[in-house]
Amino acid sequence: MSRFICMLLVLTLPVSAIVQTEAQTGTIDGAVIDRITNEPIEDAEILIIELDMRTTTDSEGTFSFKEIAAGKYTLQVSIPRSKTDEKVSVEVEEGKTLTPNIFITRVDYQLKAIEVKTERVPKTALRKSIESEEITRIPGTAGDVLRALPVIPGIGVANDFSGALYIRGGSDEDNLYYFDRVPVGYPFHFGGLVSSLNSDVIDRIDVYAGGYGAEFGVDSQAVIDIYSKDNSPENLRGKFNLNLLFSEGLLQGKIGQNGYWYAAGRRSYIDLFVGSLAFDAGAITALPRFWDYQVKIGYDFSDKHQLFFNMFASGDNFALTLDGEDVDADFRGDTSFESGFEGAGIHFRSSLTDKLTSYLSLTRSDFLFDVNFGPTLSLNIDAPTYTLREDLTYQLNERHRLESGLILGVEPGEVKGVFSRIPDEGEVDYDIRFVEKEVIDESVKGQRIEAYLQDRFNILPFLSVVYGLRLDYFNRIDEISIQPRGSIRVELPNTSELQFAYGIYNQTPIPAQLSSSVGNPELKSSQASHYILELTRELSQDTEIKMAAYYKDLVNLVTADDASIFLNQGIGYAQGTEIFLRHRTGDRFFGWASYAYALSKRKDRLGEPYRYYSFDQTHVTTLAASYKLTPTWEIGAKWQYRTGNPYTPVTGSERRIDPRFLEDVESIDEISAVDIVENTIYIPIYGETNSERLPPYHRLDIRLSKTFIFKSWKFGAFVEILNVYNQKNLLDYRYNTDYSDKDPINQFPLIPYFGITAEF
Repeated sequence: MSRFICMLLVLTLPVSAIVQTEAQTGTIDGAVIDRITNEPIEDAEILIIELDMRTTTDSEGTFSFKEIAAGKYTLQVSIPRSKTDEKVSVEVEEGKTLTPNIFITRVDYQLKAIEVKTERVPKTALRKSIESEEITRIPGTAGDVLRALPVIPGIGVANDFSGALYIRGGSDEDNLYYFDRVPVGYPFHFGGLVSSLNSDVIDRIDVYAGGYGAEFGVDSQAVIDIYSKDNSPENLRGKFNLNLLFSEGLLQGKIGQNGYWYAAGRRSYIDLFVGSLAFDAGAITALPRFWDYQVKIGYDFSDKHQLFFNMFASGDNFALTLDGEDVDADFRGDTSFESGFEGAGIHFRSSLTDKLTSYLSLTRSDFLFDVNFGPTLSLNIDAPTYTLREDLTYQLNERHRLESGLILGVEPGEVKGVFSRIPDEGEVDYDIRFVEKEVIDESVKGQRIEAYLQDRFNILPFLSVVYGLRLDYFNRIDEISIQPRGSIRVELPNTSELQFAYGIYNQTPIPAQLSSSVGNPELKSSQASHYILELTRELSQDTEIKMAAYYKDLVNLVTADDASIFLNQGIGYAQGTEIFLRHRTGDRFFGWASYAYALSKRKDRLGEPYRYYSFDQTHVTTLAASYKLTPTWEIGAKWQYRTGNPYTPVTGSERRIDPRFLEDVESIDEISAVDIVENTIYIPIYGETNSERLPPYHRLDIRLSKTFIFKSWKFGAFVEILNVYNQKNLLDYRYNTDYSDKDPINQFPLIPYFGITAEF
């Protein structure tokens, strides 16, 4: 009996030991996932630092460690041919399986291959490519890509309420926007409240501030070329954003193995909660409302043939009624505003041979504008544009490429209403109450022919040139403009590049200036000559500095004229220097520092002196940085200083009898003393145009964001504080009735802004 008991103990000891071991250990079954694409990462190496145990992920991105003693450990994730090195803390519990999903941002090494340097295509001057994933992290923009563009040196805005970009001493009318090769009617809702394109669909933005090649340039001196995403990492993926102003959503997915699609939309909702709003002078009967959408479908038939279709639109509207005693009779009554834009295009890119590539696009864009202002003023515009564009590229050899293009455009348009001529830039004595009104009923049919030929040539390993010629014809001015352009790039020692660019850029007058009712149909194009010098230097793999100097000579500018309404009689110039320093450490930190000096002046008529251009900002300094405290916590700040905008001061006023009252009086003898008192108005007396400046502008914005990562979706929240130290930046002055006193009108005060996102 004793022998049996001993044998039983011997047999049960291993079993008890095994049970005890299993009870004291746990398992790690995890996955490594790309934070950007949400796809699994294969062949990632996982190291448990404390135990010196290693494994790699399979094709599904999964890995496993068995029989790990209970306790806290550090997992280190590294990826071959990448500088990604992520560490994650985990805690193993007895008898349990831990299933961590490790989200990382893959940062591949950027190796410099000397042997292929001569194969690079020579680039045109001063193209700044901005990745949307970086620029949306800049504080003060609520993740709006286009609102973040003023952090780039040489790009400014007039104030906090405006999104119109003033690039290198020019106005927003000098800029041309493209969205996937389709012209954009207006890039911002209500002039700058928020951009009219969903930032989540934007892949990158190329900004050509000047000196660009012959492939761009009808009626522009700067180009903002916006590219949307052209792939989808999953069959279905979505992202939704909710903030204080609007809600927006994005859905995207695949079409088979070679196709993709996305659909995005946005709508404001203040009008849904507040139907109308009364104030002393009347009531807002329809609060401002805006919406937009973007759709894109693409399919790769093969490596050589790709087709995609895109469509987008936006709209703004509001309405109010003015009926207060202090409201001028010309403005009393109902006022409504509605504007909209539609764009669509079908695009086919094909490699016809190993050397010849074709890019064909058929697009339609339509700008709609309808305003009714008081009892007399109204304006309705419908301006569609149909464009057929073909770009051909022929690769002669590894160092030499020819580019050509032909663009045919038709612009049928209709304008109706009762309005006056538009005020000229810098014009201060313009009062729409006393300007003669015209009945407008015009139908126009513009026709454009554009063509260019351009050569990119790497002459030597360190020297390359780009030279081209552009021809533009517009039937409404019956003029062919010839615009030569070119650039030279020299690679210097120590990873530096020096580039010089020259070009002529013609602009036809805007449609209102060519109007037979309120403009001058005999106008011709204005012309700008660009001279640009740029130096780029890589201080390290993560740090880059750019310095640029430019000069623009402007002739034949359209300015107001008493006899002919408008004439090509203005001249001007813009000059400046820019410094841009950028540093980035993987996905964890990026920082920008920039300074821009600019001087922009105009001479409106022969014999008059030069004056400051209304959009001149002499000094602009910007500091921006963002830092990921952890993979899910991020903090950022942006500070900007800029010289105040020039303005024309009011030096006094003079009393007059309202000329509208005198129109109904047959004889001066009929005018009584009471009539004089009741119909006396004050007309301001102005000093020299743009002879004074507003005080300097400066503002600090901060942003804090948090991401919560779940197995198949992410939830994010952010808070931004605009104008942290509540700086009173002056927007304008409000004068009393006789212009003897004025009160300041300020821009944004301290504003907290909150938003949440959900992504799956």
